[in-house]
Amino acid sequence: MIYKLKQAYRHHILKRKLSTGWREFNRTGKTPPDIYRALRQIFILTRGKYNDKIAQEIIKSTGKKRMEYVEGILGNLDEKELNKMAQQMKKDGYYIFNSCLSPEKISSIVNFALEEPVHFLNPETGKQSVEKIKYDPKTPISPRYNFPRESILKSDVLQDLIFDYSLMAFAQEYLGCTPILDHLAFWWSQPCQGKAKSEAAQLYHFDMDRIKFMKFFFYLTDVDTNTGPHCYVKNSHTKLPPEIIRDGRFSDFDIEKIYGAQNMLELVGKKGAIMAVDTRGMHKGKDLIKGERLLFQIEFAISMFGQNYTPLPKTLIKEQYREKANQYTYEHIFE
Repeated sequence: MIYKLKQAYRHHILKRKLSTGWREFNRTGKTPPDIYRALRQIFILTRGKYNDKIAQEIIKSTGKKRMEYVEGILGNLDEKELNKMAQQMKKDGYYIFNSCLSPEKISSIVNFALEEPVHFLNPETGKQSVEKIKYDPKTPISPRYNFPRESILKSDVLQDLIFDYSLMAFAQEYLGCTPILDHLAFWWSQPCQGKAKSEAAQLYHFDMDRIKFMKFFFYLTDVDTNTGPHCYVKNSHTKLPPEIIRDGRFSDFDIEKIYGAQNMLELVGKKGAIMAVDTRGMHKGKDLIKGERLLFQIEFAISMFGQNYTPLPKTLIKEQYREKANQYTYEHIFE
């Protein structure tokens, strides 16, 4: 009884805190750090139910953009096809598309990634470097090399993907309202010999950057069980089980005990593979045993409430996409 009363009181305090934080967000467009922490805490406390409730309110008030004809990297899609794919993802938490990037696009992106300087994760300290270097697969010094977000927009092919109409349409169908582009990521991974596994996202965890969100992953190198596949726990995106009572990283042993080995999947694929993932579900990047992995990520959300990222300059948007950036709520990530 005392435990339940304490939980109810904590729930009440977190709700009040989030209500105050929401008003601050509407006024400034920023989420205070303590409010973001409260968002994660109430997610665990309510098994995700509170976040789902707020998400439904946002979805109802936002609505969808009309998309009569959808064409893009995912193909020419009608409403029925979009709905079928989105429903499958709602069931499993992920979806692997039949479409893939062309060899020409892959080559362009890989060449860009070999020439553009990157930050790297220090395997001893677990911190990202301030300086930038060119990635050299022959002289590995880090398990992960992160491209600055503004660098991503220098690649015409990556920018074409960011503003792809079919990706936006799928995100809208899955999220239930007009999607907001809220984050981009692009990185190389190499074998780490067990160092900086947590910082390199190589231990199981859930993401809670926003109230509701989803990500597109693009494999730019062949990914098999030895070269760092994205590992996902099927159907773990719907609610947290009672065994998950804290935020943070979890071992394979813990996850298997809670969810069962049959639900722990390795999402392998050839270079060019495209997948959508709801990373509210438990996931990790598997340690690389050999080789390297290059991955590009686009994230869409229903609201920018949550984690704060430094906006990107609008001047980096290609002329042909500036109207779309304003029309389809891409403006939140730019200034």
